[in-house]
Order: sequence, then structure tokens, then C-alpha cells
Amino acid sequence: MGIEEYIAAYRETLNEFIIDRMTNLVRTHTGNGKEVAGLYATLREASLGAKHIRGSLVKLGYEIISPQKAGDSLLPVAAACEILQTALLCHDDIIDRSPLRRGKPSIWQKIASDYDDPHYGLSQATMLGDCALILANRLIAGSELDADKKISLLLKFQEMQLKTIDGEILDVFMGKTKSYRDRPAILNISRLKTAWYTIVGPLQLGALAAGAGADALEQMEKFGMSLGIAFQIRDDILGIQASERETGKSNTSDITEGKVTLLIHYALKNGTPRQIERIDKIYGAASISEEERLEISEIFRDSKAFEDSAKMAEEYLNDARQYVGKITTSPEKAEMLLQLSDLVFLRKR
Repeated sequence: MGIEEYIAAYRETLNEFIIDRMTNLVRTHTGNGKEVAGLYATLREASLGAKHIRGSLVKLGYEIISPQKAGDSLLPVAAACEILQTALLCHDDIIDRSPLRRGKPSIWQKIASDYDDPHYGLSQATMLGDCALILANRLIAGSELDADKKISLLLKFQEMQLKTIDGEILDVFMGKTKSYRDRPAILNISRLKTAWYTIVGPLQLGALAAGAGADALEQMEKFGMSLGIAFQIRDDILGIQASERETGKSNTSDITEGKVTLLIHYALKNGTPRQIERIDKIYGAASISEEERLEISEIFRDSKAFEDSAKMAEEYLNDARQYVGKITTSPEKAEMLLQLSDLVFLRKR
């Protein structure tokens, strides 16, 4: 079984579990008013439609370490990673003022449209994101795993969250200060904001549940860190090059928020004075036209920002691959990890 089939096979089971828990959340809070229940229903809908890569990596991490297949007792841990993603994306869309997520209005945008009040949408979405964070942690705390294991899993899960928050704080700070020329800091944001909760944390959570030792966890961290950086670089490229229909999210928000990426780093490093002048005018502007979006994309192309960023992503991809043999001796599991790296690098959305 390949990695895509592996993810697809687990996706339905995971989706049913998440829907059940989210529906229970709505039902439990109906007594607090239909408005509360309605907002939680919005959160439930936002949790659907994900690819469930993170939850599937929890299962893969477990099965790399254990000779046994992962059972239902692991489902709360896998679901926690998916609901954590919902929380983080909810807050991220607020920070970025991004109107789209997975081809639909983002949580804050939907609520704002329903009530014709942007501030109300931002306020309620902030609280829904908080709620999702709490629910994700409670899923692990309330799982059927033994007490000692739950403690170690919760500590790892909270480490994931704190690393991601660190990355978000640095991302916002560097965007505010326009720290576009600091390449090591840009890569550090990718490590903290993306690699930890996308690859490293999910694999390690599954491995911990299976009783993994320190060496296995270390190799997974090295693999996931490099793959996570490649994932983020690819995401940044798609955020400019791809259409909103292809990615399901805004293709202007990275520009209007002045997002700190390798693309802007290389464009400023290699661009002509005229190109840099145009970047200074457009990049980070509150709103831009389609012509200005295309102009930034052309500058990234002509300055070889797309090319240089893609090369760096490939370097991190190759670095990740060298750890596969140190993580598992199983040819089947090794092939899945290699296919995962290709899936990250070749994805279109």
C-alpha cells in the first residue's frame, strides 16, 4: 500500500470520529443557546474537508514502532492533530485576514458575512479557535490509553502547540519589521510554525503511543524537520503561483500581509532596482489588484526567486530522505516515508 492509499484508507475512519466528537460538542452546548450551538456547528463544518495527513502520520508513527496495527485507542490522538490544525488555521486566517480556506469562506469570514460585521466575525472565530485547541487536548486526556502514556503524549502535544505559536509570533514580528533578508530566521519560522505540527509531532505522537525510545524519536524529528521546511517552501510557492481554485485559499493574502518567505528574500537579493522599487510599493499593501499580484509573480520568476526557493526545498527534501533508513528497517514503511516526501514536494494544493 502506498502512502496516498494509506492516508485515504484512514481518512474515512478519522473523519467519522471527528464528526462524532464535533457533533457531541454542538449537542452538549445547545442548552447554552442556539447561538452557541450554531457557532460550534460552524467549527464542525470547518473541520471537514481536510486531507488528514497529520492524523494518518500519527498512525504511521505508531506502526513504524509497533508490530501491531494501530487500534481504535489511537483515534483520539490522531483526531487531536486534525482538530489542532483546524484551530491553528482558524487563528492564522484571522491574523492574515484571509477570506478563503479549503475553497470556502474561512471561519471568521463566514461569521462576518452571516452577521454583516467583520469585527464580530473576527471575535467569534478567535473563541472558536480557542475552543478547538481545548477540544484537541481533551481528546488525548480522555483517551483510553494508560495514564503514564497519556501524560507523555499530552506533553509532546503541548510542545507541538508551543513550537507552532513561537513560529507564528516570529512570523508576524518579521512581517511587521520587514525582515526579508534574514534567511536563517525565515527557515527557523518554517521549522517552528510548520514542521513541528505537520510532520514531527504527529509521527512522534504515534511512536510514543507505541513505546518508542529516544533514538527513534530523534530520527523522526530530523526527518520531519527537513520535510516540514520543504513543505512550507512549496506552500509559499503555491501561494503565489497557483489559483485560488487550485489551492482553495487566497492567492493574494501572502502578498498583502507582507509574508516573510524565501521568495521575497531571493527577490530582494537578486532583483533589479526597479523590481525592488515595485516590491516595496506592492508587497505588504493592504489591498492589491490582480495586475499587481501578477506583477509580483513575474518579479519572483524573473529574479529566480521561484527557482532558488524550489532548489532549497529540494535540498531539504533530499536531507529528509537520508533519515528514512534510520527510522525503520521495514521496506514497506520506508517506502511510505519516501512517498510522503514526494507527496509534499509535488503537491498542487
